[in-house]
Amino acid sequence: LMVDPGVVVKLNNARIEAERGGSALIAEGTENRPVIFTSLFDDRYGSSGTFNTDSGVAFSTGSRGDWAGLFFGEVSFGSIDHALISFAGGDSPIEGASANFNAIEIHQADVRITNSLIKDNADGNATDTRSGRGANQAATIYVRGSQPVIVSNSIVDNAGTAISINA
Repeated sequence: LMVDPGVVVKLNNARIEAERGGSALIAEGTENRPVIFTSLFDDRYGSSGTFNTDSGVAFSTGSRGDWAGLFFGEVSFGSIDHALISFAGGDSPIEGASANFNAIEIHQADVRITNSLIKDNADGNATDTRSGRGANQAATIYVRGSQPVIVSNSIVDNAGTAISINA
């Protein structure tokens, strides 16, 4: 999946998952046209006219955990540059149930996150294996068995720790 500069992606009770075995998420914005991943209820981005996604409420913002987050499974690839990720860390459906996810989860994947703002996210703590995806810990970014490049980002006003690495 490639997300172009300036695109606004609004989610509710969902996640974007680069599945095991070579899937990729490339979301590379620019300083003036960042890629936005936020809540369906966040009218700060894409609002006005038909883009108001919360049933006519004049102005609203999302809440922590409105959507799950970005999940990078084993042997997947990700590149996120000049992006905003907000109001993630919540629940989304999995096979036969639902589970919490961190705003960004990296499991034995090749991922680079640079020049981005990661703000107002829930901690996404899940203690079960989530249908083979593994448990995580309360954090904004959770890393398992990976060496991601995480450079020049602002990670602010999130619940839980900024980064949890399980080597």
